[in-house]
Amino acid sequence: MAVYYVEGGNCLFGECEIQGSKNAVLPLMAAALLNEGYTVLHNCPNIKDVHYMSDILCDLGCKIWHDKNLLIIDATEISPGAIGGESVSNVRASILIAGAMLSRVGHVMIGLPGGCRIGERPTDFHFDAFEKMGVSIIHYEDGVECECDRMKGCEINLPFPSVGATENIILAATGAEGITIINGAAREPEIVDLCLLLQQFGILVEGAGTSRITIKGSKGLTGGDVAHSVISDRIVAGTYAYAAAAAKGCITCKINNLPMMESILNPLSLLGCKIEYGNDYFKVTCHEMHNGLGSIVTAPYPGFPTDMQSQLMSVLVTVPGKSVIEENIFEKRYHIAGELAKMGACIHIKNDIAVIEGVDCLHGENVRVCDLRGGAALIIAGLCAKGATVVDDAFGYIDRGYENIVGDFTRLGGCIQYE
Repeated sequence: MAVYYVEGGNCLFGECEIQGSKNAVLPLMAAALLNEGYTVLHNCPNIKDVHYMSDILCDLGCKIWHDKNLLIIDATEISPGAIGGESVSNVRASILIAGAMLSRVGHVMIGLPGGCRIGERPTDFHFDAFEKMGVSIIHYEDGVECECDRMKGCEINLPFPSVGATENIILAATGAEGITIINGAAREPEIVDLCLLLQQFGILVEGAGTSRITIKGSKGLTGGDVAHSVISDRIVAGTYAYAAAAAKGCITCKINNLPMMESILNPLSLLGCKIEYGNDYFKVTCHEMHNGLGSIVTAPYPGFPTDMQSQLMSVLVTVPGKSVIEENIFEKRYHIAGELAKMGACIHIKNDIAVIEGVDCLHGENVRVCDLRGGAALIIAGLCAKGATVVDDAFGYIDRGYENIVGDFTRLGGCIQYE
C-alpha cells in the first residue's frame, strides 16, 4: 500500500524537467515489436506502466534493457504465445500488442486489458477494424484471439476519435497488403510521436495529427537499430502547472513539445494566472485567482483533455464563484468529488456535469485514490489545503504515470512524503 503525506500551505517555486510521456511511450514499446532489431527509446519515463509493458514484451521473447530514462528493446527474435497475467490486466495499452503482433506474425491471443476504472472503455472499435482488414476473431470470457495470414488494407471510419483504436489500427496496418485509411482518427500528439517512430522503421504514414491517416503496408521490415526520443508528458506538465495555481507560486516546466500544452494551460489564463512561453519551457505564475471558470468541456485533442479534468477540479474548488465541468469522454470520472468534499469542497454532480462553488479553503483530511489522475489531483488538493492530508493510494495508481511526483514537488517547495 502506498500512502502520501502532504502538508499544505507552502507556495511552489522553481524549475522542473518534465518526464517522458506515459501515453506516448507505451504505444512506442508495442511498435518496437515491428522492428527486427534494436529500438532505443530516450526520455523514457521510469514508471510502473513501462515496467508492466516490458514484462509483456519479455514474455514474447524480446530482450529489454532499462537504465533510468533509457529503454532498449531487442525484438529481433520473438516467440508468439498467449499473453495474459497481471501485466496485461494492469495496463490499458497492453491491447496495442494485438495490432503489432498481427502485423509481425499474423496471430495474437491476449487477455482483456486493464487500467483505471473511469468508465466504459470498450475495445469494439479495435476489433471491428481488424475484422474489416480480414482478421478472424474469437472472443473468450477473459480474452480474445486474432488471426490472419495477410491483412488487407481498407478504409476505416471510426465513429469516435479513439486514441487506442487509432494506434492499434495503425500498428496492424503496417503489415497489411495495400493502403489503409483511417477517417475520424484521433489527433493526439502521442499518435504523432508513434508515427514518427514508424517512419524511422521505413513505414509510410501520412496525416498523423489530422483526422485522416494513411498507412502503406509492408510485407516486412528489414530491421535495424532505431533511436527515438519520447515526447514530454503533457499531463504531468499540466498537473504541475495546476498545482502551482492551486498552491500559488511560480514554476517553470521544461518540455520538448510546447504547442501541445495550449488547451491545458488556457484555463489557467482564464482564471488570472500568468503564462509565459519560451522555446522549450513554459512558466506559470499565480498569486490570486478570481471568478469561476464558467464552463469547460472535456473533448478529444485539441480540446481540453479528460486526463486533466480531476486536476482542474482540485484547482477550481477554492476559486471564488461558480465553475462548471462537463465530462464527455468517461462517465465515471468524478470519483474525486466525494474525496474533495471531505476536505470542504462544494461540488454538485448530475450525470456528466459537475458544478463547483468555490470555498475559501480546503482542510487536510484522509482521502482515497480511485484512479491515476484523480490521485494526482488529491495531492494538488493537499498542497493547497490547511493542515495535513493523507492520500491513500492502496492500488499504486499514481506510480503508474508519475515518475517522481514526491521528489518534484519537494524540489518546488511542497511538503510531501511517501511510504
